[in-house]
Amino acid sequence: MAETFKKSVAAGGMIGIGSTIYLSCENKVIGAILFSIGLFLICSFGMYLFTGKIGYVLQNKNKPNCLIIWLGNLVGSIAVSLMVRIARPQLHTAAAALAENKINLNWASVVLLSFLCGVLMYLAVDNFARHPHELSGIIGVFLCVSVFILCGFEHSIADMNYLTVAISSISELPRYLLFLLVVSIMNGVGALVIRQFVKD
Repeated sequence: MAETFKKSVAAGGMIGIGSTIYLSCENKVIGAILFSIGLFLICSFGMYLFTGKIGYVLQNKNKPNCLIIWLGNLVGSIAVSLMVRIARPQLHTAAAALAENKINLNWASVVLLSFLCGVLMYLAVDNFARHPHELSGIIGVFLCVSVFILCGFEHSIADMNYLTVAISSISELPRYLLFLLVVSIMNGVGALVIRQFVKD
């Protein structure tokens, strides 16, 4: 369990770095492409990302402990995002605008956009697992991540980072946590559903 948590904290940090890149880029296409470095490093170094593991939770063996992974991702995300808040305070404005757009979505949109993100994340991770040393595995990671960002799909771990950089008042916390819970659940549903169509 300790090893799982450690690898999960590292994964949350990698997504935090990707999120910082996206917030720093005026050109959102470039930002979306460079954000992908987070998932690429997670896959390459065997870190544990909730949205990359949840699709396998119904396997008969080697089931991931997704609650521990989610909590580890949260810790890693908060740690990196707090560093960013201190070192790059100017990013708060961009994060706050992004967070406001997310929080103001109607719940039907949150559910559907999170589901679709779960689909793409499962496909990115599973494709890389099948082709770890081939160009198709690497390209799949960068394409799936870039597409979900540019489409406005909701990724629970990325949102942990954006909301941590964005938060201005403790009164916002319950709203943010509810949003993250819904996004996390629907990321999982999307991954589990698409797995039924593509598993061997």
